[in-house]
Amino acid sequence: MRRFFTEPQNIKDDIACILEDAAHITRVLRMELGDEILLFDGSGYEYLAKLIQIDPKECRAQILDKTYSKQEPQISVTIFQGIPKSGKMESIIQKSVELGASAIVPTALDRCVAKLEQGKKETEKLKRWNKVALEAAKQCGRGKVPEVLPAMTLKQAIAEMKTMDLALMPYEILGHQGESSLKATLREKDFKTVGILIGPEGGFSDAEAEIAKDAGLSLVGLGRRILRTETVASSMLSMIMYEKNEL
Repeated sequence: MRRFFTEPQNIKDDIACILEDAAHITRVLRMELGDEILLFDGSGYEYLAKLIQIDPKECRAQILDKTYSKQEPQISVTIFQGIPKSGKMESIIQKSVELGASAIVPTALDRCVAKLEQGKKETEKLKRWNKVALEAAKQCGRGKVPEVLPAMTLKQAIAEMKTMDLALMPYEILGHQGESSLKATLREKDFKTVGILIGPEGGFSDAEAEIAKDAGLSLVGLGRRILRTETVASSMLSMIMYEKNEL
C-alpha cells in the first residue's frame, strides 16, 4: 500500500489534505477515487485512508483507521555529528533516520573542515537536511520524522547530552587500547535516551576528549579499526538497536 506524508494541521475531522505528494498521486501513480493509502504526519501515528478527491494541487482522503507506528523504536537516540565536509552530512542523516535516530545535531568541533555559515545560508542548509530526513522517513516506514536541529558548539552539545540517560563519545584511541568497549557500556547501563557525540574527519582534539571525559561522557572504543566519520553513526545505531531488540 502506498504511503504518503501530510502535515498534522492538514488532518481535520477525519479528512486529510495531501499537498506535497498530490501531483505524484495524480500524474505518476494515477491513483483513483476509493484507492486506499497510508498516511503519516510525523507524530508517530499512521492513518489508513481512502482517496475521496484527486487533483494535482491537492488530494483529499477520508481517515478509516488510526494506529501508532510499530516502526518507531522505544528508545531515543540523538546524534551530535561533528560537521563533515562535502555531501557527507546528507548520507549520515539518511542512514541515521533509517536506523532509528530521533534527532541529528550538527556540532562544531576543533577539527571540522566545513563550517556551517550563519544566517540565510544556514537556514537553507537546515531546510535541505530536514528534507533529506523526511524523504528517508517516508522511504523506510518511520512514523516520526527525526529533526535536524540548528548547529551547536561542543559546550552546548555536552549540556544537552548530560540530560540524557547515556552520553557516549566514540574515541578511536580507546578502540586500540581496549579500555572501554561500546558493547560493555551498553550492557552495564539501563537507558531510554542516548546522546552520541561523533568527531569529524580529523577526529577529536586532545582538549575535546578531556572536556568530554571531565563532563562525564562515556568514552568508548568501537574496535580495532578506525571508522570514517560517516560510518560511525550507522555502526553505533546498529549496535544500540540490536542490544535493545529494536531491529
